[in-house]
Amino acid sequence: MPFVTSRLEAVQYDGANGQFIANEFLSNTTIESDDGQLLRLVDGTNDPQVHLGWWVIRQAISVGLYQYLGTYVDADFQARYAVLP
Repeated sequence: MPFVTSRLEAVQYDGANGQFIANEFLSNTTIESDDGQLLRLVDGTNDPQVHLGWWVIRQAISVGLYQYLGTYVDADFQARYAVLP
């Protein structure tokens, strides 16, 4: 029996990629504020806050539509997830 899992994707907030995270990485998300240290997003459900160096996780829910799953500090991201090629 094969082992399967949902495909998840991640991007790390580097202080300059807030617009990419809001407009291209996540669906239905806008920027409330982005000062290069803290990215505040509005999605109508979770309204995520992403600190510099944190990772944002998404899951595809249909073609071209993605769901926000969470944010993680680097150490937690490295402990919880394995990056596949």
